[in-house]
Amino acid sequence: MIIMNYKAIAIITLFIIPSLFCVKASAGNYTEVMQQHIEKMYKAKTARELSAISGVFYRVAEKESDAWLPLYYSAYSLVRIAFFTKDREEIDKYLDMAQAYVTKLKEARPEESEVYVLQALLYSMRISGAMSGMKYSTLSNEELDQAEKLNKNNPRIYYCRGNNVFHTPSLFGGGKGKAKPLFEKAINLFESEQYETPFWPSWGHWHTKQMLEQCNN
Repeated sequence: MIIMNYKAIAIITLFIIPSLFCVKASAGNYTEVMQQHIEKMYKAKTARELSAISGVFYRVAEKESDAWLPLYYSAYSLVRIAFFTKDREEIDKYLDMAQAYVTKLKEARPEESEVYVLQALLYSMRISGAMSGMKYSTLSNEELDQAEKLNKNNPRIYYCRGNNVFHTPSLFGGGKGKAKPLFEKAINLFESEQYETPFWPSWGHWHTKQMLEQCNN
């Protein structure tokens, strides 16, 4: 009986130990894939590159159902396309895809400030003229208000709000003078920001500095 027990233990060990290594390997792969593709995302400058990177994040999101950041970056990669193309139809196509992911994020993480900031950014990318500006700047600011309620120290709130104000005509309460204190607040918060995870959203700092320079000129 003792021999059988040892055999049983040996068999169990053969199954358990490889399983533990698989878990560790999976966690390692997740970290590696996320890190590599976040870096690639920030370097990418074409719709084709960003769309492909978004696809990688989406596949990670399907495998890591408890993690919200892969889907976040899948959406954010698509939103970034609007910075690198002037084709309005193409921009709207990718923003529609991103919106589907953001909607899922808001359902899964209604308490997360970053999700509402991403929604605000997406709305601002919809603006293509005066009429759409009135509609989407209002929607964007509403999302930023919600984000601020959840985390008033999120620097991306004031970066996005500053952008909205900067690009609003002075006749309607916008302009450099009104945007400047928002960018200044964002800079201060960026410099003291502590990330909750290694992959926590960190975008906006560099562009905030650029916008503040424009406000000072």
